[in-house]
Amino acid sequence: MRAPYRERLRQIPPPSGDALSHGLAMVSVPTVLGLLGAWVDSLVGTKPILLLAFAAFGVAGAFASAYYRYEQKIARQEVGKPWTRRTA
Repeated sequence: MRAPYRERLRQIPPPSGDALSHGLAMVSVPTVLGLLGAWVDSLVGTKPILLLAFAAFGVAGAFASAYYRYEQKIARQEVGKPWTRRTA
């Protein structure tokens, strides 16, 4: 007999740990910010300055997000390990 629908949903891993979602975040954020920078460049009249600035900000933000997600994941895995215990 199949498990009820809600039980099956609980068994599905959350998308936050999915490599595809991390990869899409690494690509989509700089792309969207770069396109936004290109649009603002066309309004203001500066050619590639804001495009490059916004895209660089997107790349920096994507890498910072990946770093902090990694640090959080490692901290959760190391809870209670012998090398993290403090001695009195």
